[in-house]
Amino acid sequence: MLLPRFQLLQPKSIEQATELLGKHEAAARIMAGGTDVLPRMKYGLESPSYVIGLSNLPVFEPVDSDGFLLLDSLMSLTDVARSEIIRQNAFGLAEAAYAVGSYQIRNMGTLGGNLCLETRCMYYNQQHSYQFVEPCFKRNGDRCYFIPKGKQCWAVFVADTAPVLFSLDASVEVLSNGSPKRIPIDEFYTGNPLHPCTLSRQDLLVAVRIPINSGLRGTAFSKFTIRGGLEFAAINLAVVLDVQEDGSTCSNARITVGAVAATPIRLKKTESLLIGQKLSDDLFNDAGRTAADEIRPIPHHGFSASYLKACLRSLTRDALTSACSRIPRH
Repeated sequence: MLLPRFQLLQPKSIEQATELLGKHEAAARIMAGGTDVLPRMKYGLESPSYVIGLSNLPVFEPVDSDGFLLLDSLMSLTDVARSEIIRQNAFGLAEAAYAVGSYQIRNMGTLGGNLCLETRCMYYNQQHSYQFVEPCFKRNGDRCYFIPKGKQCWAVFVADTAPVLFSLDASVEVLSNGSPKRIPIDEFYTGNPLHPCTLSRQDLLVAVRIPINSGLRGTAFSKFTIRGGLEFAAINLAVVLDVQEDGSTCSNARITVGAVAATPIRLKKTESLLIGQKLSDDLFNDAGRTAADEIRPIPHHGFSASYLKACLRSLTRDALTSACSRIPRH
């Protein structure tokens, strides 16, 4: 598979990058690590005239900034997984970063790039010169071939880091036409498979902010996929558990499931089941069953909805158990 012709632009500062975005608009695409945009170009899904590469931009180390953990969006996933300050304050995020792809992909892929993944469909995400060529919604058509007689696109959002940031109540910092703005992570995603993020062609994701918690907290991430690091998630889950001073009573819970819709989904009914209760294996089993009943997953990439529900039941139980084991003990 060959790349289409394009002009590579390599700015040396954020300001230069935003200027280039404003100048070339729809004709340009951002490339951080390139692990998503380059395969899409090889498959003929993208044909930009200009690719704005961000590899020459400086990357700042994670810092504690006024009670928030501030992360550069250009951090490689390998660095996110290995960062000691991230592992201390947001261990689930380090887990999620380590679950992405292979070593080679994590070395190239970035946190911001993972958050900005396009939604995926087994019909659309392939080389169309010899396979599926019908005009679906993603190819300016009027139907979905994955769901027979589908009246909308049913592609799913499969990024691993996003559910963790939902559960951590994070926000992202964006430069929009050169002006900074801060967006809560749950408002960063649209729920529209054709335009999963709120970013326009002139916007640049520059940082992620995570509130630092000083209480008793445990976090965990779980993922199911057929071939480990070689596949996108069939389903993934992030858990954040806060407990009272007794170390065993849940004071707050945030549980987010991904790869079942066009955006990560908070499992608020399951969260409510946990709050105020003593943490136990029986409670986690009940939470798993509640989680499975709470969603209607889109069947995708060979997995039925009933199978994904069964996976979610197990992932929820296991992630809650892991999060509980990581709560600091007096």
